[in-house]
Amino acid sequence: MSENTHPDTEFQSQLLEIVADAISGGFLVYDRNDTILFASAQVRNFLPVQPELLAPGARLRELFGALYDNGGYSPLKPDRRARPAVGRDDWIAGEIAALWKERSESTERRGQDRWMSLTRRRFPSGFGVCVLRDISEHRKREDQWRADLERVQVTEEILENLPFPVLVKDRSLTYVGVNRSCAALYDRLPEDILGRNARELLAPDLAERVDRINSQVLETGEPFQIAERVVRADGSTTAMLTRKFRVGKPGRYLVVTIMEDLSDLLGGGLPADAIFTGMEGLDFVHSDMRPPDTLVEEAVVPVLPIAGRRVLLVTQDSRIEQDGLPQMLGLGLDATSARSAAEVKAITDIAAERQMTIDLIAIDSAMPFECLEVAQASGIDVLVFEAFQMERELMSKITRHLLRPKNDKAEEEPDVEWQVAADTAVDVLVAEDNAVNRIVFSQILEGFGYTYVIAGDGEEAVRLWRELNPRIVLMDVTLPKLNGYEAASKIRETEETPGRTPIIGVLSPAVEGDRDACWAAGMNDVVMKPLSPDVLEEKFRKYLADGVSATKRA
Repeated sequence: MSENTHPDTEFQSQLLEIVADAISGGFLVYDRNDTILFASAQVRNFLPVQPELLAPGARLRELFGALYDNGGYSPLKPDRRARPAVGRDDWIAGEIAALWKERSESTERRGQDRWMSLTRRRFPSGFGVCVLRDISEHRKREDQWRADLERVQVTEEILENLPFPVLVKDRSLTYVGVNRSCAALYDRLPEDILGRNARELLAPDLAERVDRINSQVLETGEPFQIAERVVRADGSTTAMLTRKFRVGKPGRYLVVTIMEDLSDLLGGGLPADAIFTGMEGLDFVHSDMRPPDTLVEEAVVPVLPIAGRRVLLVTQDSRIEQDGLPQMLGLGLDATSARSAAEVKAITDIAAERQMTIDLIAIDSAMPFECLEVAQASGIDVLVFEAFQMERELMSKITRHLLRPKNDKAEEEPDVEWQVAADTAVDVLVAEDNAVNRIVFSQILEGFGYTYVIAGDGEEAVRLWRELNPRIVLMDVTLPKLNGYEAASKIRETEETPGRTPIIGVLSPAVEGDRDACWAAGMNDVVMKPLSPDVLEEKFRKYLADGVSATKRA
């Protein structure tokens, strides 16, 4: 076959098609006169031109001209007439010149997320071959890899410069990642920490506690948090809230520890010795980061308690409510929320009627002025705050406010009798030891018209269930004597008809992960604090078939 003879016999075409299939792409053959000798069927998937422009004998210049008119290698949409930035003749000349190079490769975009590669080869005989392949998936993986790499680099930079310690351990409890703040806390260079374990860096008792907690987090996957009175390596003291999380996949789990300094958050303008004042609810532990040979016995920092004091948070901002209540509960406060002046009045009226003291009403400044008027009319101390103070200042302000000396001390509150209509049929048994939450329960249930009784501990809840045969039980899980899980289990064990009484677990955000424990104890459902009348009403509709109270039925 001479160089001017087209290879268009059936055998040659089939052979070239087989080659095209083998390389999973289009196959274009041309001669030294820039005339097409062969174009595999797959080429038509890559070049949006009329079939005759790819037929043997067609000119490459006409092919590239049609490509240019149609927008280059990317097909034009009906409403788009954009073309390559260079002129038509220059673009065609550039494409043909690329075919005359001995070897050349390029990547072209074919659409929004489609890419192709062009591999060109010119042989000494003058014949040329261009292979076209779809590399969209490869390009996507490559772009994803670059994005992941950039994300990792940004994440590392952010973690490295965070103002609080972050450290990462693997399944063998070896340090595999620390940031600058963590290295400063240990008073060591990062390379002196990585690859080592707690027993090599900390005092034996602290190392044993740290390893035990890390192992628990790795095994269960449950987040853990603990408040610590930390003695830094330089001997200075601070308060830290330490949180631990499990990350990764089975077989490659890691435990991430974040240590947030609380001295600015809760110290405010208090003296240094009062940093820990009012934080008993967080159950502080002593953690000395100094080398064992430098440890000395230290006096215990005096603590002025605010645990058990009652605070009413007034806001319509769900973010403030969701963030503020757990922080108050973490300080050991009895706390609940109200969303309107009517709710503030209802809660304060019920508290006054039952001779219960609310120590402070914290009001979001964005609330209507009527809320402030109702709060002030109640005679309870009022603290107005701005939303921007929520994150770092509000808990400090509440702590200082509650620690202010008072001229007169309120007399000890008498026990309140919560057994409403105990001699009649009872709709709802509430098991709740938080006095402020009892007020909220009573307000909601009275508004619905249900009869109810409130138990203050798990043993009382089981006893009242036996005596009063309620239609439904609302069970707080953190009760004294018997916790909510134990009380629910005892009820299920003694029922004549298993599961006859619906039991709804009441969880706070801090223990939201205990839903499975509720199911294991025989509970039917759960609700989250802060309590919502709408959510409770939905549960009553679901589990009280007729939706009518016992007194109304009578």
